[in-house]
Amino acid sequence: MIPETTRRKLHETVESVWFNKLVVAVIVLNAALIGLYTYTPSRWILIAEWACIGLFIAELVLRFLAAENKRRFLLDHWTIFDIVIIGAAFIPAGEGIAPILRILRVLRVLRLVKTVPQLRLIAAVLTKSVLSMHYIAILAGLCFYIYAVIGVKLFSGAEHPLRDKFPSVHEACFTLFRVLTGDDWTEMRYAALEGPNGGLVTTYFVTWIIIATFVLTNLIVGAIVNHYQEVQEIENPPTHPDGKPLTQAEIAERDDRRLEELLNEASAIVKRKAERARG
Repeated sequence: MIPETTRRKLHETVESVWFNKLVVAVIVLNAALIGLYTYTPSRWILIAEWACIGLFIAELVLRFLAAENKRRFLLDHWTIFDIVIIGAAFIPAGEGIAPILRILRVLRVLRLVKTVPQLRLIAAVLTKSVLSMHYIAILAGLCFYIYAVIGVKLFSGAEHPLRDKFPSVHEACFTLFRVLTGDDWTEMRYAALEGPNGGLVTTYFVTWIIIATFVLTNLIVGAIVNHYQEVQEIENPPTHPDGKPLTQAEIAERDDRRLEELLNEASAIVKRKAERARG
């Protein structure tokens, strides 16, 4: 254990602006070296990469020593992410799966997400949104399955032009995903018009695009937007003018007051429009 005064000085150092800018610079340099090595493999580039890894390890050790609660620091998901990304550099390059695991070194670029607060906020929003979208995922899975089965029934005949696109349910799901991206679905539609059940082709594709593109996609966007404010308040909690954090009761009172203000503004707008209509 280090003395408390030393720990506080270390904490001030690792939380300082210059230290975080230095870390960002090392991450960017390391990312550039990884890309440069794909063009001109060189021993000097590898040496520079290992120097960056040494700085990453030093940063992790300093943050560990500066942490007030060491256990909480080690269990933090960003710390685990750092350990995994840095540890991937020590996987020996050999046969089997090792070369594939070595590709994880590219993920060191993602340490920028942890270092830059704005990127960290976006990553937190996306993570929280993904974890809470299980019902949307179930709905999307049901829609994919239903349309895949319908597609197989309609288009898997031996004489149908789309038989190679809908031979089975899993291939039909991939075709539906292709349609969702807008990749030449009109070409498939015009080809399908020449085969059996041609009259149902347009209805099939148009309804799928409406459901998948406009409904499911907007549900996902809505879930992300709903979590943005929540995560933002967690990362940057509202405070009093003196810097003291607001309590939950004060936050609720503030929200109620803002809602009342919005209702009063809306009521005033409606009243003015009514007066103009009478005038």
